[in-house]
Amino acid sequence: MTWWCAATGLPWSWSWQAYPGVWIFIALLGFSYWRFGRTPADTRATRYFLSGLLTLWIALDWPLGTLGTYLASAHTGQFILITLGAPGLLLLGLRPRLAALASADTFAARTLRFLARPAPAFVGYTTLMLGTHLPDIVDPFMATQWGSFLIDMLWLLAGLFLWWPVTAPDGFRRLAPPAAMGYLFVQTIPGTAPAAFLIFSQYPLYRLYELAPRVTEVLTPRYDHQVAGLLMKIVGDPVVWIGITIIFFRWANAERRADRSRTRTEAAEPRPG
Repeated sequence: MTWWCAATGLPWSWSWQAYPGVWIFIALLGFSYWRFGRTPADTRATRYFLSGLLTLWIALDWPLGTLGTYLASAHTGQFILITLGAPGLLLLGLRPRLAALASADTFAARTLRFLARPAPAFVGYTTLMLGTHLPDIVDPFMATQWGSFLIDMLWLLAGLFLWWPVTAPDGFRRLAPPAAMGYLFVQTIPGTAPAAFLIFSQYPLYRLYELAPRVTEVLTPRYDHQVAGLLMKIVGDPVVWIGITIIFFRWANAERRADRSRTRTEAAEPRPG
């Protein structure tokens, strides 16, 4: 039985395929959140987590999960959803529960405080993102179910590194809004390297996708790689820019509310004479 999406060498078909491993993984995450992670009073956090879970499911299950073993462009689409999309939503869903750890003096709390710093987060995300795009990693690992599962989990971990410094509760965060926006912008730079190699290489980088049965004759292996590189920049980067935009408007609204509060305070103070 095929539990996880991995390269099979079989001709592509749009016939639905079952991946019980994906369903069990998503179900375990959902059950763990319902049992340990959710705060019943905070329905917004629950919606965030469920949205992240749905994003993860779309990326891992048929058809995108299966296409990700045939096309480098679909593989990049998975990366965008698993690394850039789902983790931020999952962390926002866990934020109320994690806030209770902010003042704790435990190994987990100290680790989370350390990872909320921009430098460890940058190194963690960049290392995992670049490493999982190396041909020597992608070609052998994507050929097996366990290897494909490992790459997906490393992508998810990379996304947690990326988003934790800007989604962590106040007791963990060290970044002011301008610094958080700068941090996210800098995080888009390392992805330029694999994107550029995919776009400008004269030959396909991944033998897995060069030799895979064709989904469509229009998308040759070289064009497929170029589309993958373009997706990484013209779709992946805007996902991070959305986070920057949200931080900016929240910061602007907070400043506006503070200004109005100061104005009301000054107007209520008695004037001399």
